[in-house]
Amino acid sequence: MNNNNEDEEMKRKTLAKAAIGNLIAVSLLAGVALSSAARADGSLTPQDAMVTTIIEKSVLSGGLAHDANGNLAYDSAGNSRFVYSGDIYSVETDPRTGQLKELERKIGTIEGEAAFPKDFVAMTAGINSLMDAMLAGQQVTFPKMPPVVPWTCNHCKMVVGDSTYVSIVDALDPVNGNPDMIAKFDQALVGGAAGALQAMRMDGRAFTGLTPASFDPMTKTMSVRMAGCSALVAISGSQAGKLGTLCMNSTATFNVSGAQATFDSSGNQTGYLPTSNITATGSSNCITVLHKPTM
Repeated sequence: MNNNNEDEEMKRKTLAKAAIGNLIAVSLLAGVALSSAARADGSLTPQDAMVTTIIEKSVLSGGLAHDANGNLAYDSAGNSRFVYSGDIYSVETDPRTGQLKELERKIGTIEGEAAFPKDFVAMTAGINSLMDAMLAGQQVTFPKMPPVVPWTCNHCKMVVGDSTYVSIVDALDPVNGNPDMIAKFDQALVGGAAGALQAMRMDGRAFTGLTPASFDPMTKTMSVRMAGCSALVAISGSQAGKLGTLCMNSTATFNVSGAQATFDSSGNQTGYLPTSNITATGSSNCITVLHKPTM
């Protein structure tokens, strides 16, 4: 009798597991079907209801910061400071391909400070010298380029519509940041606010390994593909209190005519003059996705 009872119990458990498995499979298939139908008729996915998504384009310009003596200014990490500002526009895309068609209207402004390693300044100074040689009709050999040049942001403030956003480095700055947010991050996160500031700041790369999008010795300019993502915080307006991410995909045209390389007696580049300058104009395609914090 005990064996029969055990066999019956095992059968019931097996049938229950099979039923649960079938329910899960049916639910997943139904979810896929509903999701596919939503996409087919233009509706957004359920996840889009959880977040606020903003798609826009920033048109920027800027240049390296200098001190009162005209020498390059560096941040506390030893990076060159690149100060920029610009306008933000809504965009129109081709509904068949998603390809950008035109800027629609100005919807905001942006200003901030990027941080480039000194190697980037040295590289642009070397390219300026190489362009000089090309213009002089000399035979030149292009040096090997790094696959990427890492960069970050020390500050970023963006106004879109009625809302203002700042980078996580601004929100968690130990001196000028938001004390309440710093306290919450200290309590909730491994490494606290200081660790979050470093881990969640802009992780950017200049994709020099892709080759320049443009290279013009006559104007001393080259255009470089760049991309990166950062956490940000909405601090005022209708989106105030939301946290999220900003991911940018940009093309920056650098004018390297002011970047002056230094050389040793054998003609090898040793660095650059401290008064060197680099300016740039650019276009950044950005997606911002925000949500209300749940903790």
